[in-house]
Amino acid sequence: MKRNRVLVTLTVILLAVVSLLTLHLHYEGIQEVLSQFEKDQLSYAKHLSNQIQFYIQARSQGLRSLSSFPSLQYGDLNQQTRDIEAYAKQIEKLYVKSISLYDEHGTVVCSTDPKAIGSKTRESKFFAWAQQSENRDRISLTPVFPEPQSLTFILSIPLYRGVPDSKPHQQNGKFAGLLAFTLDMKAFLIDQLGSADPRMNPDQVWITDKNGTLLFQPDHPEMVFRNIYQREENCGSCHISFGYIEGILAKRQGVFDYKIRRHPKKIAAFASMEFENISWIVVVNTPYDRVTGFMRKSLREHLSLLGVVVLALSIGSGLVIRKERMKIKAEEEVAHWQEKMAERKKAEEALEGERDKLKGILDSMTDGVYIINQQHEILYTNPVVEKEFGPVSGRKCHEYFYDFPDICSWCKAQEVFAGKTVRWEWDSFKTGRTYDFFDTPIMGPDGTLCKLQFIRDISDRKRAEKALRQSEKRYRLLVETMNDGLGVQDEHGVWAYVNDRLCEMLGYSREEMIGRPLTDFLNDADQMIYKGQVARRKRGEIESYELSWLIKGGKESIFTLVSPKPIFDDRGQFKGSFAIVTDITERKQAEEALKETEKQLRYLSSQLLTAQETERRRVSRELHDELGQSLTVMKLRLNFIEKNLLNHQTDLKRECENGVQYIDQVIENIRRLSRDLSPTILEDFGLSAALRWLINNFAKNYTIKVILNMIDVDSLLPRDTHVVVYRTVQEALTNIGKHSRAKNVRITIRNNGNSALFFIEDDGIGFDEKVTNAKSPEGRGLGLATMKGRVQMVRGSLAISSREGKGTQITLSIPIERGVTD
Repeated sequence: MKRNRVLVTLTVILLAVVSLLTLHLHYEGIQEVLSQFEKDQLSYAKHLSNQIQFYIQARSQGLRSLSSFPSLQYGDLNQQTRDIEAYAKQIEKLYVKSISLYDEHGTVVCSTDPKAIGSKTRESKFFAWAQQSENRDRISLTPVFPEPQSLTFILSIPLYRGVPDSKPHQQNGKFAGLLAFTLDMKAFLIDQLGSADPRMNPDQVWITDKNGTLLFQPDHPEMVFRNIYQREENCGSCHISFGYIEGILAKRQGVFDYKIRRHPKKIAAFASMEFENISWIVVVNTPYDRVTGFMRKSLREHLSLLGVVVLALSIGSGLVIRKERMKIKAEEEVAHWQEKMAERKKAEEALEGERDKLKGILDSMTDGVYIINQQHEILYTNPVVEKEFGPVSGRKCHEYFYDFPDICSWCKAQEVFAGKTVRWEWDSFKTGRTYDFFDTPIMGPDGTLCKLQFIRDISDRKRAEKALRQSEKRYRLLVETMNDGLGVQDEHGVWAYVNDRLCEMLGYSREEMIGRPLTDFLNDADQMIYKGQVARRKRGEIESYELSWLIKGGKESIFTLVSPKPIFDDRGQFKGSFAIVTDITERKQAEEALKETEKQLRYLSSQLLTAQETERRRVSRELHDELGQSLTVMKLRLNFIEKNLLNHQTDLKRECENGVQYIDQVIENIRRLSRDLSPTILEDFGLSAALRWLINNFAKNYTIKVILNMIDVDSLLPRDTHVVVYRTVQEALTNIGKHSRAKNVRITIRNNGNSALFFIEDDGIGFDEKVTNAKSPEGRGLGLATMKGRVQMVRGSLAISSREGKGTQITLSIPIERGVTD
């Protein structure tokens, strides 16, 4: 086999070398053919260029000869016509389409083409050229553009009519017109190409002048008479590059390869042609495939021959290899069967070991396991089964488990033998317990299909499930009969469960609520509250909140207190929540009624305090005006009596002096009492001045050190709050002076931006707030209650903090109203 592989490898290498050599020879042959063809093509281009030049020169000589006829110099028009027609018959087959005579105005006066007679060419370039005296006796070749694919030229010479008595060779006379031949260069090219090479055709020739203007181009007739440098945007659709044309114009003679889109690659040979005022480049092109086609055909023939050889060698090699492989395969089959027999023996030994392992596993299982065959004979039981049901003793399964002589009517063996796996439960009357049976097909030791059954005692689980169902029933009864509503929603906010009480509260049936979003039962404002609470539930926050619900019909609503609890799965993902919904509509109504009552009480208190202040001002005026004046009169009378007493009445004088002093003391107390009842300084000088006066009098009357740090509050608070602040501070200072036993008092008044804050602190004995608050209203007195009532009337707040032996702190806060001025 190895020797055959070597032979095949060498054959393949030889074929590869022959193929590469064939391709190399093919490539060199193509290069040689192309080189020779380029030389021949360039020679042909030169020949065609020379033929065109010789033809134009010959026609130029004929034109000069005709222009020298006497009739054209001095004769009349009839003679000129006869001479021109006679000459035209002589050159009829020389590709001259017409001979025309133009007068000095550019009008055709005589022509072999009747259609041309009478036409004017005064604006033509060749006529303008002929009018120039320096071009006398010179020949001009000018292209004519009747159609793009034509190659028509006008060969012309100026005519000058001399003076009759002068000699013909003298250079004098005036311009008399011009004589022109119309040449059909395309017909000339066709004849030249056919005579030189029958396979050539005019489509392989194109002509351009030295400036790049195309005179003849079969591939692009629309570009004829246009310069190659005048390019448009759509030129790129055909030309990959214009380098080959620019190279032709630069070299003027040579060979180029070029490619135009959607056209085959071509070989172009070109040569220049010069004559008088023209310089042309004649290009002859041939498709590349035409040159190399026969070489490719030769390559295909050689490759075909190689293919036949390769096929023959492949078939021979295949037959040899097939024979060797058949021999090797037979040897391998013998070895394979020997290995298979050895593997089978090992597998049987391993299977026996696996059976022992399986028996060990089954014997050690906590569940019962046994195996029966299709005759219901018990092949195996593990110790758990024998412990539960006793020894088998050769009995069949229905005799062993059920004490039945025949097969049980509920037996699942046939389903198992049909290839199914069956699971079922059985209550044993022998043991009084419940078992879970799992039956599955298994291959027996003899290769027949048997039934493997697992037995699990589920009696305890059944009792637990029964207890759980009873417990669930009790809890469901509790949920359904509770006075509060209960609802469960999923993670999308959709009702998953509602109890009867919640349905009753909202007026819907359970079927109308379950499956609908909870937001369907809320107005817009409460929907925002609910969404905010759901976001908090997702973060694990638990907080009760109030929510109003739309009752069925949407016209009324109820107020509830919602106590939620989020539900998360084992991975901590939010799966919804449940909530207890308590109807607090009656409580909310009672709170609204209480607020209204408090509002009325606050109004009555305001009126009462206003009346109290009014009464105080009245009493203060009466004390000051009536009683004060009466005491003053009494004082004056005692003074009068004292003055009228005799000198020896010293005791009476002393009594009068004591009476006057007592009256002065009473007057001062009446003034103080009058000021306390209605401080005129508050109305006359404002709150700040009244507070300073009050604090100074407090310090004098109680001999307590006062530290005052205050701002001007008159501009911060409205007028109607001044009395409240004054009375509150007055009451606080009075309590400190009477009950605190303080030695130092600190009073601070400042502005915190939204409120004016009043801090009153003392270092007195203080009191226990819990004990004080636990007293009945009669035991607490009216001082603190009056202070708080006054402050609440002006939407302020009063906070009192105290501990026994640590003094007391009173904080008064009054809202600032913007725009308040004195």
